[in-house]
Amino acid sequence: MKRGLTVVLTDDELLDLCRIIMDRDAEGALEFLDRHLKKPAQHALEGG
Repeated sequence: MKRGLTVVLTDDELLDLCRIIMDRDAEGALEFLDRHLKKPAQHALEGG
């Protein structure tokens, strides 16, 4: 089963994500995922 996940980011958060991608910043990427996707992903897996 596929589930959709929508993440809403501010302009600053989007710029931070672009910087992480351009710099290939693995540590920054993990921090970003933890900060912005951890709770929504857990909620989606719990059936929310």
